Amino acid sequence: MMRRIAPAGYVTLKKMKQMIRNLFFGLLMITTLAVGAQQPGVHPSDPGFIARYAGYDFKGKFASAIEKDAENNYFLLDFSKLPTRFDRVYFMNMSFSYAKIINADPDIKKDRVCFMSKKMYSETDVLNIFEEIKEKVAIISAAWPEDRKSEWLNTNDKYK
Repeated sequence: MMRRIAPAGYVTLKKMKQMIRNLFFGLLMITTLAVGAQQPGVHPSDPGFIARYAGYDFKGKFASAIEKDAENNYFLLDFSKLPTRFDRVYFMNMSFSYAKIINADPDIKKDRVCFMSKKMYSETDVLNIFEEIKEKVAIISAAWPEDRKSEWLNTNDKYK
């Protein structure tokens, strides 16, 4: 039996399989590293994020702009100024009707809650939205009797 000799520069099937395997492994490693890498910017879902603002002085305001990244502005809200569960849930539900703001921290049990907004919206406009919602909540909270609030919470409280 005569053995064939491959011309110079010719890649055998065995070598081709090894090259494909190495390429696949390399791409897998790059993808794994890219996915696992920490994204730059602000991370409100990080447990330490809100902890950094535990002693934040709002200077009597309900909301403050606290951080920025390339795309968003981040706001801290003083939820201790919304004393009841009804007030907090009603505030969060109302916030969904404002396209300029996004809740980044849905834990209403905290006294500090984070929202974000795209940079195209001015900080002043966003801070005014938070004040507007807070005022609407105060009006409803004062007007509704406790049994109506309780009934509303039974139907609308997603934060259980």
